Amino acid sequence: MSDAGVLALILLMIGGLAGLGFVALTAWRPAIGCGVFAFSIPLTTGLGRGTIIPLLRPNEAILLMLLAGLALYHLARRPRRPVTSLDLAVGSFAIGVVVIAVLVLFLSLSLDLHDFGTLREVLAPAQFFLIYLVFARTDLSGPGRETVLKLTMLASVVVGLVAIAELANLPGVRGFMAAYYPAPVKPPGWDPIYRPESTLGHYSAVGAFGALNYTLALSLATARHPAFSRVWLSLVMAVNLAALVASLTWAPLLAMPLVTGLVLWHGRRVPPELGLSLAALALALLLFWPAVNARGTQQGVATAGQGLVIPQTFQFRLNHWEEFFLPALADHVWLGTGTLIPSAVPDRLLDFVDNEYLREGFRAGVLGLALLASMLITIAVVGWRSRASPDPMRRSLGAACVALVAFFALIGMTAEYLFFGGVTQEFAMMLGLLGAMQPAPGSAPDRKAPAASLRLAGVQAWPSTPYRKLTDQKWVMRVWPQSFQDPSV
Repeated sequence: MSDAGVLALILLMIGGLAGLGFVALTAWRPAIGCGVFAFSIPLTTGLGRGTIIPLLRPNEAILLMLLAGLALYHLARRPRRPVTSLDLAVGSFAIGVVVIAVLVLFLSLSLDLHDFGTLREVLAPAQFFLIYLVFARTDLSGPGRETVLKLTMLASVVVGLVAIAELANLPGVRGFMAAYYPAPVKPPGWDPIYRPESTLGHYSAVGAFGALNYTLALSLATARHPAFSRVWLSLVMAVNLAALVASLTWAPLLAMPLVTGLVLWHGRRVPPELGLSLAALALALLLFWPAVNARGTQQGVATAGQGLVIPQTFQFRLNHWEEFFLPALADHVWLGTGTLIPSAVPDRLLDFVDNEYLREGFRAGVLGLALLASMLITIAVVGWRSRASPDPMRRSLGAACVALVAFFALIGMTAEYLFFGGVTQEFAMMLGLLGAMQPAPGSAPDRKAPAASLRLAGVQAWPSTPYRKLTDQKWVMRVWPQSFQDPSV
């Protein structure tokens, strides 16, 4: 055996032992496994398929090992937890669109059902649901959830700094990233401007990932979660906004005012960290202005004296949607094509649908779009109801999820942001953490005014355990004047 073969065998053995160690560690302490998963996924998403593990991307292998460890952990425990509305919404979407796509391919006797690439595309929503279940069904304590989110934001800082270094063209950075994180092939006539892809493998994913983690940090700052340092949250927000500018991706950047407004409205507070992050955004625009201006000029939106102008790449998408994709979908509008793109679309455009709703239409038709809309609406409702929770973690996750539903619904018109690598995994993780904290059906609603707050107002709950009765289908609390309780009166 050659020296290269021996080295490859040694590396394979080391990787196998590390994988077994990760499975054992997860089975022993699930919170550690979830934290490693949250940190490693954004840093490995852009690695090519089969480069380290045959047939799989490293992030997919990490997910499989995490699932194996959690299966061992739950084997002897078999915990029971009521099914919540969020469980039903996410599960109905993921399982529903997969079943519809499989049935369409099966009933049409399509040979593509046996193609590995087609199966990956069909089963993509199942990964979203699996990650949701991991975090919704794993018993993470308060410190466990906090550690997972800190590692998630730490990974986002690494991703953001790499993107900034790429755009700044620091020595050796672009060459290293091109060698280990290969860029996707662009269609002819596409955007010629250099845009950093960091460790996520796609420049648009860098923009969406920066928006995602900025929103998470802003939500934690707005809810004043005591476990997260103000300095740390300011740094996370600043780096991710700078990475969003560095990605030169307009859609997420233009959606930031809406996202910020929804988080502040949910929390009913403007945190001081927001001012620092906006200053960082202004500094990033100033430092990267040559690249920002070059792309604006190339897109045709930076010409003086023009009104509202459609960017060149979006016009490029519109032309292809009208000419190829919409006519190809017209004959399969109700149940889709099982993710297959009809032959009416040129081969060079097969991977460039660049529209969340069109892609879902090809996957499962109008029914799939209805399931997607139902999931997003349920997430928004659950997130909005978290405003009444006394738990700052639940309020933070709820605010972030409300804002991100609006974010994905809006920018989904320009690309398939919801299922970009690294983005979909973190969003599913955040949903799972929120789902784990969602009250079981039939439980009492959250109350932001406990007995201590009532006493400050001169009213005390009577008796010491609040007495509730059902009146007109609503829970009410009976209170007693403070003077009747005080024997000194």
